[in-house]
Amino acid sequence: MTEGDKRWIKRHTEKTLKELNMRKTKTRPAKKTVAHTKNPIVGKLLRLKYRMNEAYHLNGVDTKDDKRYVMSLISDTRKHGFTKLAPEDVHCCNGLWRKYE
Repeated sequence: MTEGDKRWIKRHTEKTLKELNMRKTKTRPAKKTVAHTKNPIVGKLLRLKYRMNEAYHLNGVDTKDDKRYVMSLISDTRKHGFTKLAPEDVHCCNGLWRKYE
């Protein structure tokens, strides 16, 4: 073998190894990407929405208007960064929790 052949084999081997090892192995676990972990109000409203979905799928209850109300609360809370809800919203949500138990 000539020196040129040895260089070609060496470069080809390095190139192949780079192609095989494209991704670095993970060094730590993945982060949780749950949107409601930062704001507890959003988490509670999402759980209420999930409960409404279950009531719809299990019992066939019409939850369209209630779900629209809760979704508007969620979007407003996320958009404006609310840390508290208005008393009338809290009262309405408490009624919805009781309704969909």
